Amino acid sequence: MPTQEPPKLGLRERGKLEKRRRIKQAARAVFLEKGYDDATTREIAQAADVAIGTLFVYAKDKRDLLMMIVNDDLDAVNAELAEATWEGPLIDQLSAFFARRYAYWASEPRIARPAVQETFDFLSLSSGQGPETARFYARRSTISELLTSLIAAKQRAGRIGSDYAAADIASLFMTIYLTEVRRWLNQDDPQVEQGMARLRKLMSLALHGVRPAEGEAGAR
Repeated sequence: MPTQEPPKLGLRERGKLEKRRRIKQAARAVFLEKGYDDATTREIAQAADVAIGTLFVYAKDKRDLLMMIVNDDLDAVNAELAEATWEGPLIDQLSAFFARRYAYWASEPRIARPAVQETFDFLSLSSGQGPETARFYARRSTISELLTSLIAAKQRAGRIGSDYAAADIASLFMTIYLTEVRRWLNQDDPQVEQGMARLRKLMSLALHGVRPAEGEAGAR
């Protein structure tokens, strides 16, 4: 049975997509040139050749513009991870899972640094969010679900212990990743290999635990 072609977009819809493309492109260029903190929405609107009011139709504020840049890219990363076939020891699987994100962040550190910082801005969860920022935060559940599924499979296979829920273990590794990726990105020239080596070391420590010395096991 032949597949049906998707319906063609009308002139208005195509115009909206084109404006969004120009705004996203302009935001990326201005952030890379001036840095996130020094860039202004007015400069981005001028670079995109749209009125400032039009820009705010697509993004609530500067933070929303930042999220607009990374959202499509991170959705693609998650789609790749969801389709991946995970084999080998858990530490290798975890390293492969996070290495794809490290590679993306390393491609444009001036954009990556403020974007990763947003994951620590917990107060913004209760404040007014633009659509792109809300989309950015909603992705957390997708990442956690992917990690939880990976860990639960190992538990079912008897390769790791089942004393703790897979979701709690996934949360531990996400916490390690979020803390470590921010430290790594604060370097002048973050290198993926070095960043992943340290992340893998910390994840290995979490997997093996710290064996208490004699006399410490029951200490309070």
